[in-house]
Amino acid sequence: MRNQKCKESATDTRRFVRTQSKFSILVIVFASCFLILSADGRVLADSPQTKNMDSYYKALSERVEKGVKGPISGWHYYWKDGYFSIDSRKENIKFRINGQIIVDGGDIDADDELQNAFPDLDGSIIHFRKLDVSIYGNFYDTVDFKVGFDFANVRDIQDIWIRYLKNPFLKKIKIGNMKEPFSMEYLTSISRVTFMERALPDAAFSSGRNIGIRYDSLNPDRRINLGVGFFFNTGSFSTVGEGANQISEANGFDVTTRVFGLPVYGEDGRTLLHLGLGYSYGSRNEDDLDFSMQFRTRPESRLTDDRLVDTGSIYGNRRDTVNAELAMVFGPWSFQGQGYYISLDADAADDPDFWGYYAFLSYFITGEHRNYNRSIGVFTGVEPQPSFHPMKGEWGAWELALRHSYVDLNDGEIYGGKESNFTAGLNWIHNRNVRLMFNYIHAYVKDRASPPVDNGRAHIFQARFQFIW
Repeated sequence: MRNQKCKESATDTRRFVRTQSKFSILVIVFASCFLILSADGRVLADSPQTKNMDSYYKALSERVEKGVKGPISGWHYYWKDGYFSIDSRKENIKFRINGQIIVDGGDIDADDELQNAFPDLDGSIIHFRKLDVSIYGNFYDTVDFKVGFDFANVRDIQDIWIRYLKNPFLKKIKIGNMKEPFSMEYLTSISRVTFMERALPDAAFSSGRNIGIRYDSLNPDRRINLGVGFFFNTGSFSTVGEGANQISEANGFDVTTRVFGLPVYGEDGRTLLHLGLGYSYGSRNEDDLDFSMQFRTRPESRLTDDRLVDTGSIYGNRRDTVNAELAMVFGPWSFQGQGYYISLDADAADDPDFWGYYAFLSYFITGEHRNYNRSIGVFTGVEPQPSFHPMKGEWGAWELALRHSYVDLNDGEIYGGKESNFTAGLNWIHNRNVRLMFNYIHAYVKDRASPPVDNGRAHIFQARFQFIW
């Protein structure tokens, strides 16, 4: 009997020891984890997030509401308002990353005269119009910057600028590579313009991006705003207009300004009248080995690299460009037009002058209206009301548009040609991120000397898929 009791006592003792051992192991593991996490700075007792459990859970719930991932005291990453965002623990360092994918496809049918002048013009093609990524950064609300890359046009340099935010005047100044403040059409993002490509004179005469310093008044509460800048002409004058974003050695400078105002603005932008005036003075360095100027444009399509009008090289040391803007919005209806005039101080060619204009009308069948940024005086994206939900019978926003554009590159000894285009467009906007576009262009070219074109016509059918994130 005694031996039996001893065995039972020994068994209970071993069971107790095993239980205590398991408990001790759990305690040791828990304590070790706590010490490791504390040493790593993620569950510190004096951390602002854990001094008080109420504030901790409040911070946690706010992060969940924003869709933030990652440790509370580490880097946070989340998707909000169409941007992929990365914030530091205290949100004093922030990054916003967005991009766009734009794919074009279509067919060009040219008559015999244009086909003889441009043998590669006819045909069908599909290509990436844009494949870019932009990174916006903010450090301690003191400095912010932007860096952009376009992998579909690797030779083009996108926005690369920085500014100081602590001073109310200096925060309106950017330094770096950016667009010059000239032309509403050019300042509007290619992903937000009404047609697949900008109009003929805008492509021919706009200065593109250059390295310099730019001031924008950025006051949405005022009726009148302005932008002004000084830029080194780091894009060769031979690529003024299309391709002007390619950086080369500085061979001159530009002084550019734009003033715009809103005589009429109501109903949160459903009714407005925009007026604008721009001027750009470009000086060339005569000591540069190549100080030629050249003005040309594609036929409002990137399906071809042929420029149906082209001045060729013009040697000179100065250009003056003037631009006038008019835009109106009346609910779903809108009108936009611009006129361009450029005068050259050329060594020969009798100081030629060139000019052009465009005008278009658009209408939203589904009742939306074009959104306008009052700070910088350009139109921005349209968000359908409601978005594309076919199961609910909701089909997004539908926009019809019609444009006429004209450019004259003939004067004096220069016969670059004249081009007149009519474009019909249909845009299907699924949501703020996705848009499908369809354009038909009738291009008419005449009076070009080399290659010779007396009366040439082309029919261009093109479509675009656009995804913005």
